[in-house]
Amino acid sequence: MSRKWSRREFVRAGAASAGALAAGVSCKNKRAPEKPAAVPTAVSNPSASRAKPPQKPLVERLSRKTFLDLLDATADMKMRLCHNCAQATFAALAEVFELDSEPTLKALTPLPGVAERGETCGAIIASLLVIGMFFGRDRLEDWAGWRACLVPARAFCDRFERELGATRCGDLQEKFFGRRFNLADPEELKAFQAAVPGPVEVCGKIVRAGARLAAEVILDRFEAASKKPA
Repeated sequence: MSRKWSRREFVRAGAASAGALAAGVSCKNKRAPEKPAAVPTAVSNPSASRAKPPQKPLVERLSRKTFLDLLDATADMKMRLCHNCAQATFAALAEVFELDSEPTLKALTPLPGVAERGETCGAIIASLLVIGMFFGRDRLEDWAGWRACLVPARAFCDRFERELGATRCGDLQEKFFGRRFNLADPEELKAFQAAVPGPVEVCGKIVRAGARLAAEVILDRFEAASKKPA
């Protein structure tokens, strides 16, 4: 029998698939070292030792618009920092949804355009990974879980293609730069970096759009689940 999901349950379900909660301020999120426990003293304030209640996740504390605005600004900052569409997209989504990001973030390093071969855009690859973290199967033999995950994944890809006109890096280059670049060639790479508007602006726009579209799919699924009768 289906039941209503609270926003907290939904976020926790996604976070559990992703791992322990963590957020960062750069393309590689680093956990702060644990502080040693304070030694109690006779003059310490008893109320200070009381544990604070856990804070609600960002996605629960913010309105949808504010959440998406924060995601947009975070994606822009990440892209300007690391110049990698796959890592910037994932880092932004992981930060606002408060997902563990370190292992996956590192693994995404070579994935813009699939090793810069002009294939699938890194913003799509990273977004699909986050969608998989929320809706993917935990057991390899779970056929139904696999098929169910394809619904939001395809919805995201369809929205991305409608809004940006393509899903492949080479096609996106042709649309926004007027030509394709062979980024494995040093001279072509220089030309790509010198283009006006440049990759930070153009690819940054794609990263922000990809991250927003992925977040909208995730939020839409949550809202639909919350409206199901108990």
